[in-house]
Amino acid sequence: MEVKMRVLCIADGSEQRNGLPYDGLSKAALGGSVSITMSGPEGIVETVRRSHFDIVVIQQSVPDMKLVRHIRKSRVPTPVMILVRQSTPHAVAELLSIGADDCVPASVDPIELLARLQAIVRRVSGHDSRTLHIGRMTVGVDRREVHIDSKLVPLTRREYDLLELLALRKTQVLSKETVLDSLYAGESEPYGKVIDVMICKIRKKMRNFGVDEPFTTLWGIGYRLNEKAFAPLGARNHAAEALGDRSAKESCLPVMPGINIMTSSTILDLT
Repeated sequence: MEVKMRVLCIADGSEQRNGLPYDGLSKAALGGSVSITMSGPEGIVETVRRSHFDIVVIQQSVPDMKLVRHIRKSRVPTPVMILVRQSTPHAVAELLSIGADDCVPASVDPIELLARLQAIVRRVSGHDSRTLHIGRMTVGVDRREVHIDSKLVPLTRREYDLLELLALRKTQVLSKETVLDSLYAGESEPYGKVIDVMICKIRKKMRNFGVDEPFTTLWGIGYRLNEKAFAPLGARNHAAEALGDRSAKESCLPVMPGINIMTSSTILDLT
């Protein structure tokens, strides 16, 4: 099972009467690849900020720029795709120019629609292919395999799902609730403690490959992938030596009575 993409589907204007996602999006959801939350346009900014969604899909009969402008003026970075029944090249161009990431006809084939959604989410997350490269780690999304220095990491199905999710959202802190929704959408969700257990097991397995701390834990908030842990060994050793040399030099600075000197290493610790 792949990690499900969390989509906030907005029925704009006359499309609100139906209240259902377009056929292509519905079939993608039935295929198990997408978890859809339907909503109207009211309060969309607050909804996106309050809950984690991978992408916003706006259904429209004809292109309407107001909602996209509102989202972007509110500085919401979540990618936006427009699904429209009727449009013109000029209208599509304007939607893209004001902040939409894609605009496709409602009749688009479900296979193409899903591929476009996945491509946008990967690109926004800093990935440009189905193989994710993060330092020494390679995540093969098609093969559902994780390698460290070309050596296969023995993960269970759920452990892989969790690691792929954190790799895809490598710049984000994901709460337990977000992880549970992504991994178990449409299924009976286990208690949040199961995420802690999986994190612990993945950490132990990663240590066998010389990766000491693959995740950063923000207590009471969630987890984030620790990209520095996957840096090439030589690069990490060089950085450690440079920091050691700098610390040695800084320790020789005279400290005058009544004056506190904040060294650069202290600044790094604070940030």
